[in-house]
Amino acid sequence: MLLKLAWRNIWRNRKRSLITILAIFIAVFLAIVMRSLQLGMYDNMIGNVVSSFSGYVQVHSAGYWDEKVVDNSFVLDQELVEKVSAVEGVKNTLQRIQSGSLASNEDLSKFVFITGIEPENEKLLTNWEKRLIEGELLTNESKTINIGKGIAKYFSLKIGDTLVFIGQGYHGMQAVGAYPISGILDMKNPTLNNISVFMTLPMSQEFLSAENNITHLIIDKKKYGDERAIAEGLSAALDENYEVMTWQEMMPELEQTIQADSAGGLIMVFILYMIITFGIFGTVLMMTQERQYEFGVMVSIGMKKLKLIITMVYETVFLTSIGVLAGVLISRPLVLYFHYNPMKFPEEQARVMEEFGFEAIIPWMSSYDIPLTHGLIIFCISVVISLYPAINILYLNPIKAMKR
Repeated sequence: MLLKLAWRNIWRNRKRSLITILAIFIAVFLAIVMRSLQLGMYDNMIGNVVSSFSGYVQVHSAGYWDEKVVDNSFVLDQELVEKVSAVEGVKNTLQRIQSGSLASNEDLSKFVFITGIEPENEKLLTNWEKRLIEGELLTNESKTINIGKGIAKYFSLKIGDTLVFIGQGYHGMQAVGAYPISGILDMKNPTLNNISVFMTLPMSQEFLSAENNITHLIIDKKKYGDERAIAEGLSAALDENYEVMTWQEMMPELEQTIQADSAGGLIMVFILYMIITFGIFGTVLMMTQERQYEFGVMVSIGMKKLKLIITMVYETVFLTSIGVLAGVLISRPLVLYFHYNPMKFPEEQARVMEEFGFEAIIPWMSSYDIPLTHGLIIFCISVVISLYPAINILYLNPIKAMKR
């Protein structure tokens, strides 16, 4: 009965109700679109920089991050693998060993980073096919190397040419070797292109005299896993001989960039919330003041104030729910379209972004968290605003109200 009464009361003044619903719809629609665009851009940025190579979480030997030398490597045994895999949110693990070396060809020399990888497992994290420019990718049986295109350009190398490496291996052992080039890669990052050399893990361990040792254990999380929760779980499972780091700790500058940009978006959303709050409050205020006589009559003939308060709350909730649902339902197809058909940057901007290792696209984030969050915020605002008519009715004097 109260629900029917509240629904009819809304449409007693259709124009005012429709204006309020439209204002709520616009606020929810813009908030969802804005945050989907912004969070999609951040997610793509993180995917380019983090999930494509470094991983969301890494496990090292204690002290490795402060002194990145092969002497701070560790042996990955089966017990350690089982402990890591048992942590909730862990999808896959990848082993790598990395060390600096001097690369030479004819009269030229250059410092590079040699990274030993598991080619087949790496495909679970990195789309190497998209990075191959020339030649072929490494396989588990390869005795060749892949190099970044910056190195190839510096030495004027082609497929089949040989690079000589001189460096320091495990515990002071000499690391010397000459390896033919089977593939040239575009790492989508100028720095990585200029320093990256990839070997198979066994071959790099042999080169560094570090049999069975690795420097990085890369953790690939499940789709909606929380890397911080995974890191906490790993820290609890492993002893003090290991350090666990999230991408935020390894690349704080990227996180700071995202946080700074996100703050601007949140300010805009806050302004939208402020506008819609005053819009809903204005409607409720007018409804309450115009119906003082009606409230006085209803209380006088025996209607309990509590039921009258509940009716007013229903009216506010109805108005808000219609606007929120309309905003969510109309924004959803737009968000899904741009999620599967990402927006593309103009050609000049695209070149600049690709030089810095970012794809020149913005796939919108389609997570249900965004409409759910903004819908609930607007809903909570309406519930808080409904306190005004509730307090007004609670202290209502029927005689004074009817005199008005």
